[in-house]
Amino acid sequence: MLNNIFGMQLSHQIGEAIVVACNRTFAAIEAWRCWRGGKPVKNLSTEELREFLSREDSEFVLVDVRGKCERAVSRIPGSITTEEYESNRQRFLGKTIVPHCTVGGRSYLYARRLAEAGIDTRNYRDGILGWCRAEQPLETPDGEPTSKVHTYWRIFRVPYRYTFQSMPDKKY
Repeated sequence: MLNNIFGMQLSHQIGEAIVVACNRTFAAIEAWRCWRGGKPVKNLSTEELREFLSREDSEFVLVDVRGKCERAVSRIPGSITTEEYESNRQRFLGKTIVPHCTVGGRSYLYARRLAEAGIDTRNYRDGILGWCRAEQPLETPDGEPTSKVHTYWRIFRVPYRYTFQSMPDKKY
């Protein structure tokens, strides 16, 4: 049992190290891009996102850029898929697009593409991990409340009220 507990703690420490490494790497890439004249990609904190999503007239559109298996387990309430956004960009003109993923890497790359295309965007750097760590609600693709979350890798720690799940309960 001690080996199992030690192994879990070690894997969570590795997960935290990966998050820190991603944050530093993408910050360095962003600084280099801006230095070379690229359009900056601003980040949005969990607190800011929560505040904006609570407004009925929110000028933000939350876009989940995670893979289908991840999205089929749960999502941040109010988010849409990349496919939904891409197929109907006209509907979201004038709004700030906020991509999110698990730890902010894939969403940063997507936000960077949007910024270069002249679209107002901010990256939700904390991702679904940050959302869960702030103990915010999740929902299934059907809009039902859930505590299940797909964290991409099991080594990423989430609070105990959430359950890691690698496959959806049903096909979407």
